[in-house]
Amino acid sequence: AFWIYFPEARHTFVTKEVASRSNDATGLSYDDIFMKRLFASYIVKVSNPDDLRIKDYAQGIDKLYESERIKKELIDLEHDMWSY
Repeated sequence: AFWIYFPEARHTFVTKEVASRSNDATGLSYDDIFMKRLFASYIVKVSNPDDLRIKDYAQGIDKLYESERIKKELIDLEHDMWSY
């Protein structure tokens, strides 16, 4: 895994077209893919005092469960920030 600071890389993403195996007429750029969230991902690390990745403290299927737990926690946190 590696990290890319999105705002600095965005100018490159805008200029690079994505090749789609299922539809060669899409004309999407990598920026389109990121901004429209047309990708799949999973969480591998969150900030913690020991600087551990999920794989350092969970094994097997528990790594995926932990990733999903963290994802739900982040979604709930974002949801709770909104006022209606």
